[in-house]
Amino acid sequence: MTDILKALIVFLKADSDVTALAGERVYGNEIPPEEFEQRQPHKLALIVQSGGIERNRFLPIAEPRFDVWSFGETYYEAGKLDRAIYDALKALDRKTADNVLLHGIALSGGPFQVRDDRTNWPAKWRSITVSADERIIV
Repeated sequence: MTDILKALIVFLKADSDVTALAGERVYGNEIPPEEFEQRQPHKLALIVQSGGIERNRFLPIAEPRFDVWSFGETYYEAGKLDRAIYDALKALDRKTADNVLLHGIALSGGPFQVRDDRTNWPAKWRSITVSADERIIV
């Protein structure tokens, strides 16, 4: 079984514009507690499974939905990371990441400007739908 969430994380960590802003701080489903110990907002990305998955009846292709959160010191800084992630995802066309063939991504909504409930950090988030092969690529 493929791990599409992990493939997205690997894909974004390989993008030079994303890593120039967030470094290795691209996480899946939750932010590690040690990130909050700094108490000051800083850039990081979080990809959260947002429920629902479509499957092609005749092909081994899944289309799960995710929310992509970009945090920053200010809304402007969060927006810089969001735009870098947006550009990387928009350009994705049949790339293999972590043995998963990502066919492409549909940007479904956003960015929306919010403050995180837990940290009160400025954030932008957007929804995406990923088209990925369910077979492991070796």
